Amino acid sequence: MKVVVFSESPPHYKMASAIAQSLNPDELIGISPQPFKFTTQLYVYEKPDEDGLVDFISNLHPDLLLTGSVRRDRVIASRVAGRLKAGYIPDAVNLKFDNKLTVNRTSYSGIGISQLESSLPAVVTIAGTQLQPKEIESKMEKIQLNQGRIKIVNVKPTTSGANLATAQIVIGVGRGIGSKENVKYAEELANAIGGVVGGSRPVAAELNWVSEDRQIGLSGLRIRPKLYIALGISGQPQHIAGIRDSKIIVAVNKDKNAPIIDNADYMIVGDAVEFCKVMTGKLKK
Repeated sequence: MKVVVFSESPPHYKMASAIAQSLNPDELIGISPQPFKFTTQLYVYEKPDEDGLVDFISNLHPDLLLTGSVRRDRVIASRVAGRLKAGYIPDAVNLKFDNKLTVNRTSYSGIGISQLESSLPAVVTIAGTQLQPKEIESKMEKIQLNQGRIKIVNVKPTTSGANLATAQIVIGVGRGIGSKENVKYAEELANAIGGVVGGSRPVAAELNWVSEDRQIGLSGLRIRPKLYIALGISGQPQHIAGIRDSKIIVAVNKDKNAPIIDNADYMIVGDAVEFCKVMTGKLKK
């Protein structure tokens, strides 16, 4: 079986690589702008091009393509599935292959798990896993992607390097924190307790208060920290789907009736910024 791994999100590339390694494929190929060593063959590109990536991946004729469940990966994945006439399964959390592909994927906003079976070829996007990839000897080759119909004139990095998928402490910010400038107070608290900062979909994908690779929820990362602190997050089902497996959830919100109270272990009614200032000050003493 030939398995190809692709993602422009480093955390999702690692998760997809970990699942790919667990399948023990005959060929394991990676495609990334970064020199990861999780596949036996790695194609590294510098200038991303959507049409070029679809052409390159399709021409490899993978039996199985694994990508991240982030927006841009989904676009590439669905186009490759169409080109190869392959089955497309989004939001997988577990895969097995024994003459047929068996996939567990989240459903109903993360409330349930569905199990699907598929023949090959197939395209699967990975929503989350606790598996970690092992570094292996990898043959690296730089490639030039074909220029598509859309010419890229500028690239603005959106990745932060933060790995929320494996973090033990995560602080999530929502619109209730007030402004992009106020996110620094969450960062200061995170630094004080050894955590990392993520955000709900509105602050990551729409307001850009945190980078998009820190988005937590149904269409972002599903995290499993020992402690999750939600600052000014109302608790919509799409966000709860991403934090449901947190061991302890602390919610800080001015609204004592915010929906997140139904999923929080502790609820603090108050201003998120003031909470950060007080906690950071006490921790620094």
